[in-house]
Amino acid sequence: MSDIHGNSIALDAVLSDIRSTGGVDEYWILGDYVAIGPDPNGVLARLSSLPNASFTRGNTDRYVVTGERPAPSLDDVKTNPALLPRLVNVCRSFAWTQGMVTAGGWYDWLSNLPLEKDAVLPGGTRVLAVHASPGRDDGPGYHPASDTNELTELFLRTDYDLMFVGHTHTAIQTNLGHLTLVNLGSISNPLPPDLRASYVICHAHSDGF
Repeated sequence: MSDIHGNSIALDAVLSDIRSTGGVDEYWILGDYVAIGPDPNGVLARLSSLPNASFTRGNTDRYVVTGERPAPSLDDVKTNPALLPRLVNVCRSFAWTQGMVTAGGWYDWLSNLPLEKDAVLPGGTRVLAVHASPGRDDGPGYHPASDTNELTELFLRTDYDLMFVGHTHTAIQTNLGHLTLVNLGSISNPLPPDLRASYVICHAHSDGF
């Protein structure tokens, strides 16, 4: 799962749905845990209590702990003053989240998140999980408008057979040669037309996945 964004209500719904299917052996959570939503610490408490859970960093997690911010920048506002309200809202939102996470004792946890997770599944499938694309927690990512050339440049790696990503809040899947590329969608702030929280269950066995 990916892109929870401080939304413990949506996370609870997803965890309940997972339990209703019989549960899973491992949880892989691919970043953007706390920013934007109202309950960052509740989300982190729930995620950290999951058995056999692995985590990677998202771009908003990096913003929270480094002080970096998404667009617009101050220079953007100087060029286009109409962007000032958006800049103020972004600064306020991330400052509030940073304060909540720090007060809750989660700052170091967020600071130490790895960028990627890789593994070999039963049957020998080589899998990589990352928030946006290999080596990056931001950038264009994988979305419905991505063309084959863009996807090949960003994602195709000979080391892997299967890749899980998030970041663009759209559940989608494609094949790039030998690679199966899966965008998990998002737990919070999904994009129209389907506004449900989304996640993926991977069934791995000796014959593949």
